[in-house]
Amino acid sequence: MRIGIDARFLTHPQVGGFKSYTTNLVQALGQVDSTDEYFLYLDRQVPLNDLPKYENFHYKIIASNIPGLGQPFREQIGLRQQMAWDRLDIVHFLCNTAPVHYSRNFVLTLHDTFQLNAVNTFPLWKSLLSHKKWAMTAYSRWAIVKSVYRATRIITVSHYERGLITNELSLSPDKVAVTHLAPNPVYMKADAETRREWRDEFQKRFQMKGNVILGIGYELRKNIDLLIRSFSLVAADDENSHLILVCAEKHQREIFCQLVCQLGLEKRVSVLGEQSLCELNMLYNIADLFVFPSKREGFGLPPLEASACGTPTIAMNTTSIPEIMQDSALLIHSEEPQIWANAIKQLLADESAREEMAQRGLRRASQFSWLRCAQETIDVYQEAVR
Repeated sequence: MRIGIDARFLTHPQVGGFKSYTTNLVQALGQVDSTDEYFLYLDRQVPLNDLPKYENFHYKIIASNIPGLGQPFREQIGLRQQMAWDRLDIVHFLCNTAPVHYSRNFVLTLHDTFQLNAVNTFPLWKSLLSHKKWAMTAYSRWAIVKSVYRATRIITVSHYERGLITNELSLSPDKVAVTHLAPNPVYMKADAETRREWRDEFQKRFQMKGNVILGIGYELRKNIDLLIRSFSLVAADDENSHLILVCAEKHQREIFCQLVCQLGLEKRVSVLGEQSLCELNMLYNIADLFVFPSKREGFGLPPLEASACGTPTIAMNTTSIPEIMQDSALLIHSEEPQIWANAIKQLLADESAREEMAQRGLRRASQFSWLRCAQETIDVYQEAVR
């Protein structure tokens, strides 16, 4: 087959779900499939050494320099023209949207229904950035609705999300396939000596001691303010615990720091910016607990990443999280800080329970694989072409 991949997030600077999915899936496709030809469409020039190298991979730049309209113009005009010239058998759009009038076979990965249900609350009077966010949210909603009905097949990332997609968009369940994601291979449990060295390094860096609790996220649905308030209750009874938060968005970091100051936790909480994969692996490994109180997930990679590093995890018992984590994490269905604080204190006090949970987490994480995800994705391509 001649397979096109809209791989713009392979070189996109934005971190997060789309980039993780694109990077890992493309790398795995190259590992499991040396027969088909792949045409990967990027949105910017990067050094070839930064891209996965396979003999059957061909990279093409489809860029647009139109201010404010770059993505819509690229997707609806430039990309569609290039795909026609390349005479493709199937195209895979990885990140929710596609050219709305593309008439040939294509597969669309719809990760979730967030954008379909989101209320566009960006204040237009506030800044040019607000105008851009408002416009991109409106464009994404329009393109998703137009794309899902034209797609030959749809992929999503969990059975929970598949149920939402088929119900909300009135689609046949046979049209929607589930391919589970997986932790990046860089996330793994380090040996005891390495963990001690990393722990000593972070203790000196942040002047911390005692237990380490880790949280990740910045979007409102990630519920990080609940984690901070819960930790304040833990800190009142435990003078040694330390909370590390990873927040890639600067404005949200400032909001979290304000809450930390209001609660008098300046010396007990460290709010970090964007971290590399290797730095996140270190953080997962040094943490005694990973806490993930997110209210809404299409898949929920961070708890699985923590589990792959042997770190006991507490997460919200809602949306896709029970499907992905099963019994490998302590799941809580509550937004009451005291309940979360009690769970954190209980696990910190019980080393054997943490070790048992860590082992369950390692077993569960090992059941997910990007190679399996890639092979299941190729199966969807073949079904779509047939």
